[in-house]
Amino acid sequence: YEISRSDWSSDVCSSDLGDTSNIDIWVSYVEAHNTRDLEAINRSNAADFEGRASNGVIVKGPEAHAAFLKEWFATSNPSWKYNYAMANDVPQSDGTVHHWVTSAYTVTDTIDGKEVVSEEFFDVRIENGKIKYILVASRAVIAEED
Repeated sequence: YEISRSDWSSDVCSSDLGDTSNIDIWVSYVEAHNTRDLEAINRSNAADFEGRASNGVIVKGPEAHAAFLKEWFATSNPSWKYNYAMANDVPQSDGTVHHWVTSAYTVTDTIDGKEVVSEEFFDVRIENGKIKYILVASRAVIAEED
């Protein structure tokens, strides 16, 4: 399905280029995951943080997120390699603007003793400089792609 500029209307979707400083916030946040800096991650989360993983897990709140990460880091060795990110602002019907970063990372993890590589895509809402919402989609990288 393709939408041309002449077909575009605010009834379908409206988005503007966002503040690139939000990309810096997100990239620093992911790097804190690589260095296992749970304090930095916690400081960066909004009080009403929500994360939705590609496997269906939903984590609500900074404390639950810290517990989730602590367990994951203890049982696996995930690492994130930056591929790209873009910031966008999405006006809402009430006049507010939601600030989003869409990004892609190559994630290497250990699952059942085997190294697994995936391409992960993140839609991240940032509010007042804090990570409010993360939605993760993932695709396994297969051996034939190496």
